[in-house]
Amino acid sequence: MARDGSQPNERGGGGKATTPCPPGTLYVISTPIGHPDDITLRALAILRRIAIVASEDPRTTQILLAHHGITATITSYGPSNRHEKTPLLLHRLMQGQDVAIVSDNGTPVIYDPGSLLVTAAHQAGIPVKSIPGPSAITAATAISGFSGDAIIFEGRLPSTGPRLAQYLSRLKKERRTLVFYVRPKTLPGLLKALGQILPSRQIAVTVNLTTNEETLSRGKPGELLNQIEPVSNESAVTVVIEGYSPHYSRGFVTKPQRRHARRARGAAKEGGILE
Repeated sequence: MARDGSQPNERGGGGKATTPCPPGTLYVISTPIGHPDDITLRALAILRRIAIVASEDPRTTQILLAHHGITATITSYGPSNRHEKTPLLLHRLMQGQDVAIVSDNGTPVIYDPGSLLVTAAHQAGIPVKSIPGPSAITAATAISGFSGDAIIFEGRLPSTGPRLAQYLSRLKKERRTLVFYVRPKTLPGLLKALGQILPSRQIAVTVNLTTNEETLSRGKPGELLNQIEPVSNESAVTVVIEGYSPHYSRGFVTKPQRRHARRARGAAKEGGILE
């Protein structure tokens, strides 16, 4: 059934048809993973003019917006209410209002609420635009020292010992870099399991990236277990695991790797970089 005003008024015998209002746009906006200034200028510009902000954690979003002098209408949108909030937000969008969705930090939908609303918007013919920005996945991988050419991200690891051991055992020959979000209280258990299943694999553990409490620890599981101090339950922990390499595991360097090393040294000397 057409919306009111979408067809001529037949009773009026000559009334003009009104043009339906075009739908608004759903903006999927990335917010900082720690430092409040790690938000893009484009994200700030859109948040300043948006009709409503759907937030996984309204209090966190309110603090972020206040830091940047932005006043906005914020509504909660998370795992507990996304099914009831989705039609309400779609209604706003169909009325021509722009809506932003944000998570508590990082990029929405990436192990955060949002996919239900994004899917519903696509199905309703509503434009969806990404305003990219921070993500703990890419930030942790970038400083891990491991290859970012191919990455596996599967959210959080299994929490129970047997399931965790079974899962890690399947990754013994995985060549791609592995990235996981880890609950602080499960970090010691994870390192113990890695020490038993992947004892020689290099691991990078990042805590509270981009904040004043940021830490990065690298090493083998056994080393990290003794090195990392207890992490508070409020901390954000990301673990990056180096991919499997049979050559490195045997201490053997292939010819292509040697050629690459020679080229890198030659380029450094030509550029005036001392070894």
